[in-house]
Amino acid sequence: MRLTRMLSLVALCLVALSLHAQCGVERWTIKTGTDSQASSINLGSYISTTIYNMRSSTAPGTLPPTTRIAPRELNQYQITATLTKYAREGDSDYHLVIQDSSARTMIIEIPSPNCVGAGSPFGPGIANARRQFDARFTATSTFKTTSTPVTIKGIGFWDFLHGQTGVAPNGIEVHPVLNITFGAAVIGTNPSILSAEAPVDPTDDVAYPADMIRDEDGGRVRVFRGGEALAGALFHGGAVVEDPSIHVVFVGNSWNDESKRAILQKARAINRDAGFEGMAKYGVRTFGMRVSSTQIADAGKDLGDLDVQRLLANAVESGRIQHVDENTVYLVALAPDVDASVASSRDWLSYHSEFHPTELPMRYVVVRTGLEPGRVSEAINASVYRALANPAGNGWF
Repeated sequence: MRLTRMLSLVALCLVALSLHAQCGVERWTIKTGTDSQASSINLGSYISTTIYNMRSSTAPGTLPPTTRIAPRELNQYQITATLTKYAREGDSDYHLVIQDSSARTMIIEIPSPNCVGAGSPFGPGIANARRQFDARFTATSTFKTTSTPVTIKGIGFWDFLHGQTGVAPNGIEVHPVLNITFGAAVIGTNPSILSAEAPVDPTDDVAYPADMIRDEDGGRVRVFRGGEALAGALFHGGAVVEDPSIHVVFVGNSWNDESKRAILQKARAINRDAGFEGMAKYGVRTFGMRVSSTQIADAGKDLGDLDVQRLLANAVESGRIQHVDENTVYLVALAPDVDASVASSRDWLSYHSEFHPTELPMRYVVVRTGLEPGRVSEAINASVYRALANPAGNGWF
């Protein structure tokens, strides 16, 4: 009887873990084949191609959230290359880096079958590819290295550039992978050594700052842990938020009028802050910044970054947030009784990133508010300033 109870408890824990597993947000229907165009793709044929050819494609000007981009996203491709790195992302995808003989790389990804809708024509292939990979490797949240020849088949996919390990310069991927086979090992090398489980530095030999960490969908995010907001940060020469406004999103149900008013005052005080005035040299308009707000009460008590993206995306879809201006920075203020993590890290006061619930990028800052008032202001200002001059969160290094 006791053994039966113990086994039941283990089973319940495993169910809970699987239910807690995160799935992605950005262009997720395209990634998993639950969009209306997926059924038109001929999975009985494929186009043989190379990493060089895929990287030579011109990136589209915009990436619609629920519509495929011809021809890459409407075809299945086969590529033979060398698998060099692999990890399991926070959105449950397997993130694999493949490389050709000239050291050109690109990303291929295998979603979790649990994150694929029942109507997806890619479902059986995704489950097959996960089984094939799991039979050879064990993917964890830490990148591991190998040098294993592979041949893969899967659907072309355009991703946003956000600091992913091994990403092609144009953002092209194969996502999802529907079949993966492993070739012979490198001559003179033991295959068991090639697929060793030793972790590696996932930074691709780039010296990123200590406060830049991997996020939950394969990229990187800049966190603020205290100190000078822009210390050691260099303008990256990319996009900036030129005409900013702030929309405060109060997350949690323990907010009252007084506590919300205190956060709004801190947001409005940015207009008078010397640090904000200093953003003018990057092309940011630093006067008359507008501040508005929304509350999302039923958000849970422990959020990951994907949960934050999902809350924002659902608010846009339902019309609670009118996301019509890419210059709006969404300041996600977590109630004191709401905790959050980024790829399991809780060592931060605030962070900033962006994602695309529509074709427009949505720039957002997440800040803890259960701090001393001065620390809350510091955390808000630091990540807002970083978001204004580097909205994607991965360009200052």
